[in-house]
Amino acid sequence: MSSERSVIFPLISIALWWWVCSATPLPETVLNQLEFVLRIRRDVANMKNDLRTEFKLGSEYELQLVQEILRIEQVDYSHCRKDLCNKEDCFNQIQAGLSTYLHSLSHVAQMLPSFSERVTDLQLDLSNLSSNIQHQILESVATTVTYPQGETLDLQNQRAIGSYLVVRNLENFMKSIARALRHCYS
Repeated sequence: MSSERSVIFPLISIALWWWVCSATPLPETVLNQLEFVLRIRRDVANMKNDLRTEFKLGSEYELQLVQEILRIEQVDYSHCRKDLCNKEDCFNQIQAGLSTYLHSLSHVAQMLPSFSERVTDLQLDLSNLSSNIQHQILESVATTVTYPQGETLDLQNQRAIGSYLVVRNLENFMKSIARALRHCYS
């Protein structure tokens, strides 16, 4: 029953979200990106759940403590949350976040070889999303900023927990990208 709820509630919330959002038509390119973001988010959520199950990770409180110890932070997307969305700043933050997660996922693939194929698929999708957003930025004549690669993660004995936390943060970031795409174009 619990597993059915974990599938049904997200589907209902997505359906309600689409229904509410249907009042304002979005450009087709934004809709395509939004669908792509939602698909990536679903893949990330599945991988996160599989990591949690396989490694029998602790409670959210324990994971939060480990996240602080390992200094794994959520990327900044504050420009995408403002009432009046600044597309340029928002998209630049999204680009920076995608770059950080692409780099972090390469460490996850090295540390957890049994997940490397799935991580590679996620990296490809994130890279494609980054290119799509870069193209959209160029079309809107916004200035883009190139960000350096993220810092390496030192996860020696906490590989599984650190990897899970990176994937969990990526899932939250994908939610934010979906909201930003919707918010900036409504």
